[in-house]
Amino acid sequence: MKMISDLFELKGFFITNILRKKKNCLIFILVFSIFYILCSMIIFNMLGISNLQILNFLFSFLIIFEVCIKISQSDRFISWIGDSLDKTIRIFIMFIISLNCTYFFTRLTLQVIETY
Repeated sequence: MKMISDLFELKGFFITNILRKKKNCLIFILVFSIFYILCSMIIFNMLGISNLQILNFLFSFLIIFEVCIKISQSDRFISWIGDSLDKTIRIFIMFIISLNCTYFFTRLTLQVIETY
């Protein structure tokens, strides 16, 4: 995450204060993973596998889409894809990329959940 934020010069409170420092990043990943696993287990037991998959899709899409939007506005991405492309087309391209990444992520987690 740090390399992506450095590569595309992403800035923000969360990225600057948590993800750029190794110790804070490791603690955040550990706490977030434990919280996410516990919430997933509770939702799985209460609502079932299909609702868990829907919530997993929505949650991961919001996170991935936000990062993709920030990348689409970076100077490096604009110079790579071309200055002549409109901002809405760049955002649309990143929207499609985030949908594909989210689909892969949710299919992968579904396979993990079903083997459980």
